[in-house]
Amino acid sequence: MLSSTRVVPQTSTQAWDFIQKDYTLRLSLFASEWAEGHLSSWNAVFAEGRKRRNAGYVGSTLVEMEIADANKRAQWAYQTSCEIWDIQGRTKSRVFFRAVFECCLQPMFSVREGCFKSELELCQKRTSAFYDLSMICGHMKREMDKTRAKWNTKLEIAARDYEHEWQPTQVQELRKDRTPAAPVPAQISAVFGWKELETRFRNIQSKAPTQDKVSALFTATESRSGSVTEEWRVVGNPACRVEFEQLATIAARKLGYATSENAITYWLSRVREWMQREKLDKSRDLAWLPTGYEDFEGHRNTAQHLFTERISDLSAMFCTELIARDTPESALSRPSERSEAVVRPLLNTYRSEIKRAILIQLTKNPDASDLNICRGLDADGAVEMPKTWSNGRPGERQFVNAYRDASRRRKIEVAISKVRGDLRKQGLMEGR
Repeated sequence: MLSSTRVVPQTSTQAWDFIQKDYTLRLSLFASEWAEGHLSSWNAVFAEGRKRRNAGYVGSTLVEMEIADANKRAQWAYQTSCEIWDIQGRTKSRVFFRAVFECCLQPMFSVREGCFKSELELCQKRTSAFYDLSMICGHMKREMDKTRAKWNTKLEIAARDYEHEWQPTQVQELRKDRTPAAPVPAQISAVFGWKELETRFRNIQSKAPTQDKVSALFTATESRSGSVTEEWRVVGNPACRVEFEQLATIAARKLGYATSENAITYWLSRVREWMQREKLDKSRDLAWLPTGYEDFEGHRNTAQHLFTERISDLSAMFCTELIARDTPESALSRPSERSEAVVRPLLNTYRSEIKRAILIQLTKNPDASDLNICRGLDADGAVEMPKTWSNGRPGERQFVNAYRDASRRRKIEVAISKVRGDLRKQGLMEGR
């Protein structure tokens, strides 16, 4: 009986693992028939060459025949892979199409090219006939490269067409299927201490089914312009996932993230930043492991995928760290009175509203990354984006979007760096 758990492959290798066994079984039904037909075709070409007494006929005809055969096999492999994927009830994605090309078609083309040369050399030894192997094999390589490029383009087009056609529907279905985390009242955030959160995070890790742990997937996509888009997803056992999202929302509020929107993303980002700071991201037992790096031919967009099945454990460990740092156990929507008193003289020196807002964000969380400071500015909504940061885009309000735009990121980094430098000069922040 098939498991009800549907694992979503993150790399082409993982996707091919789901296809390979069924594909091999189907291939075994045709392999011997294809081999016999291939041998008969070769013998017919050599016989025709002897009849014509034209050695040049053999080479060009064999190459033409091999390319036609490679295309026929590639078409069968593609259709069979699609059939298997559909029977398994999986949704086609870019990962699937890359798996078909990289793990099936690409090896097949390479094997056919190598076998062609070996078979031609063997035939020459047996018949004592002379063939210009370098010329024939060179012609074969050029034609096979064209075939390989054609199929790569064909599957890339299929992947892009599928994304454009189905992505909106998939997003709607995902929103329908996912049970949203219930809104977390502010008073609950205040009642839950870091120790309570640590215990509850660990309970999630222990009670989730082994094959369906709550996991976190991080994807960073860099476009040709240099802008980076980051996306977080939490997957796994539905009940445990909802509980994790509720706890993550509470934890984010306790760290000063004032709204529920994107609170889970904020918490996951803080956990990962802490791991990088403590060098825990070097441990294969703890870190988000890279599961794929995409850089498609003809496209300069690259995507890095990181995945961990221990996000609940890591969240619990981060809570332990927050306890050790004596982080206040209350829901923080503003800096504490003590923090305000310490930074008020510096706050009054800034004429720029944006620098004041950045200072307040750093008061809430001195270790916040530039991206999380932008998230905090968006969440507070207390300051307008400077015109020099919007690049003449009227109505632009999202600091996160501005930071992810390579043409504007430097201006934001300079402003944040200036505020950090002022805090260090005043002895209010340790140098890093």
